[in-house]
Amino acid sequence: MQSQRTNEEGRAKSPWITALVVGVLAVFVLGTPWFLVRAAHRSSEAALVADPIAENEHIAGAKTYGRSCSSCHQLRGEGKPGRYPSLINSPWLLEDKETPIRIVLLGLEGPIEAGGQVYDSIMPNMGVTLSDRDVAQVLTYVRSSFGNAAEPITEDEVAKVRASLGDRTKPWQGGAELIEARKTPVLSKAP
Repeated sequence: MQSQRTNEEGRAKSPWITALVVGVLAVFVLGTPWFLVRAAHRSSEAALVADPIAENEHIAGAKTYGRSCSSCHQLRGEGKPGRYPSLINSPWLLEDKETPIRIVLLGLEGPIEAGGQVYDSIMPNMGVTLSDRDVAQVLTYVRSSFGNAAEPITEDEVAKVRASLGDRTKPWQGGAELIEARKTPVLSKAP
């Protein structure tokens, strides 16, 4: 009798083990399942339910963030202490629209203070691979996720900032240069 119970218990556990192994393999083969990415970023979804277009833009921004930004800034925007700054309540992201657009378009190298810590890593210029729409979507996504609640950024705003950069390809040289660039705003000028 004892061996029969063990055998029955073993069979009962077997499907769970098989399902677990298949699930883990699926994550490794297919990447992070979309439902996990979506579950990690529910902070602004309530406002999106009433606007399907905004929801689609939010989802597109989340996908771009997952592909292009999360390896450094992490899935939930917390960054990597000492290496990459957090996007949570970051003045560089939230104080104005032009600064994050400039950073994404040209990249950043050199010291920048964020959250009381100085970072001196390199952020690549994403402007060479991302369209104005992609940049607007991903920045709108991070400005409205991780507890952030800033205004969306439009494709037109990205295009205006990109045009203001002319033929510059050199990354921003730290926070001091970005602060200097804020002194000549592009988006507050009349069209």
